[in-house]
Amino acid sequence: MAINHAFHIEKLKTDFENIITLKKEIAKVKSVVCDKLSQLKVQYNELVKTNTNKIFLFCLDSFYFQYKTFALELEHVDRFRTLLNNRMYCDYYKLYNIIINYIKENNKDLDINELELKSYPVYKDLEPFQEYKIEDIKDVHSNILLLINKLYLQLTNKINAVDHYNENHKIGFSISNFLNTLEYENRILKEQILLYVNYVSFFHLSEKRQLNRLFLRMQEFYREIEENININRTFSIDDIGEQDRLQRFYIIGEDVNIENILEDTEFISGLEIPNPTNSEDNKNNDINITIKIDSDDDNE
Repeated sequence: MAINHAFHIEKLKTDFENIITLKKEIAKVKSVVCDKLSQLKVQYNELVKTNTNKIFLFCLDSFYFQYKTFALELEHVDRFRTLLNNRMYCDYYKLYNIIINYIKENNKDLDINELELKSYPVYKDLEPFQEYKIEDIKDVHSNILLLINKLYLQLTNKINAVDHYNENHKIGFSISNFLNTLEYENRILKEQILLYVNYVSFFHLSEKRQLNRLFLRMQEFYREIEENININRTFSIDDIGEQDRLQRFYIIGEDVNIENILEDTEFISGLEIPNPTNSEDNKNNDINITIKIDSDDDNE
């Protein structure tokens, strides 16, 4: 039992280190993408300054639109990254407090004294895009495993006490129900510990799935930018190949009646889509790509 528990804890530690490494890799790719977009904007501004003729400005609008679409997409991808960061802290912060409360409520039974309770930034459910420091996330996770180990140590002591109770007290048959009760309580504590371990395991699996998805998206986004800015040629009518008239794209949605759908906005008019940007910001026609680099960078 002791070997299994130690293996589980070490497994969680290694797994979490890999999660943090993945977060740092995402931050690196994001930093490179931000630099690329900044270079695009500088190039656009230089071209506009040296080509003031209206027809040239008309042609350069396509360049600016390319930059703007990349900047908007990066903003959305980064917003998703921030949401994941927030969720990680949310899960660990809440679980940490659940374990602390469990220990406090069962303090007499568990006999765990001098807990070094740490204070962390309060998680606010109404602020799902609040970004938390990676060091706080790591520290909460580390303390969760520490508390689980304290519970396991107490369980070991209780099991040993039951094993030696008869030998120490020489009472025998008359305390059978007493020993049964102690063993029952030990089983409850054992299941409680396993429950906490499984909570953390689920968090890890969920985080890795989402972070891998984000990492692949950031890599794909970087490749898209590279492919677009490295095209050194002009395009003409000759680049449009011969093709038949397109009748359909996908099988998905073939049962949807689109005869009365004239615009995309009409199609999604029934959906409630939250606007992540402030209305005041929308008044600015320019796109600000100064997106804060993930706090992971500070810990590399």
